[in-house]
Amino acid sequence: MMWLYDFPNWVAGVLFVSATVGTALAGQRLWRRFFAWEGTSESSALAMGMLAVVAMMLSLLLALSSVSVWEAYNSAEAAAAAEASVSGELVRDLSIYGGPAADSAREAVREYLKSVIADEWPDMREGRYSEATSHKFNAIFRRAARLDPRTTREQALIAEIWGRTNEMNIHRRNRLGAAAASAVPGALWATLLLGILFNFLLVYILPYSRLNAWMLGLYAATLGLMLFFIFAMDHPFSGAVSITPESYETALLSMERWDGETAREPALALPPAAAGHKTGR
Repeated sequence: MMWLYDFPNWVAGVLFVSATVGTALAGQRLWRRFFAWEGTSESSALAMGMLAVVAMMLSLLLALSSVSVWEAYNSAEAAAAAEASVSGELVRDLSIYGGPAADSAREAVREYLKSVIADEWPDMREGRYSEATSHKFNAIFRRAARLDPRTTREQALIAEIWGRTNEMNIHRRNRLGAAAASAVPGALWATLLLGILFNFLLVYILPYSRLNAWMLGLYAATLGLMLFFIFAMDHPFSGAVSITPESYETALLSMERWDGETAREPALALPPAAAGHKTGR
């Protein structure tokens, strides 16, 4: 079913609604042809009562599924945004730390963010992760391990650097987990489809009329729209309604802006007393 995410949003929605309405009306026609019988008022009342119960249960399942995919989508978006934000904080800490080893770690973060955008994001649309991006992420840890704090200031910064690096790892795992897992498991999809089928069968038992057919079509169209919403949000990194790597692009722009501002920042002159003390030494 992943191929459906390649269609534009409106095309996929039309397909879901058309399939649901077509199935409902075709089923009604087949029922009238092969199971035609004149129901009594008692049987119609019984069918209406059962239809109300089954429709209520189906509505609850649809509502729970919709809330589940919406929360999963928001969680995935929050994980991506948090990872990009923490990467920006890590870059600033490394820049303040200074030195060749810190510069190398900063460059590793930059290369990782570029790989997330160029390599990993297309793979996440298919529920996979990029091996190349994973190697670039591990390079951040390896280069950060070369930092050798000697002063109290550097020791305070190294704690922040390792804290943000590990935090990036957590957010990365959450993002990749959201890309690979479906918020709606297969068993729930099967239950939803069977519940819709049972609803249609109960409608078929009612006496046929043109109004009955129109109401069935509208009911089926509503169910199709709900199914489309659940499907569109079920994989947050696939389809037209998907999370974009905009936060990572913003993080890269922020890095470039930080580097430019740092390069233009005038060097601080030492106070006279400190300068004399330094000369005396």
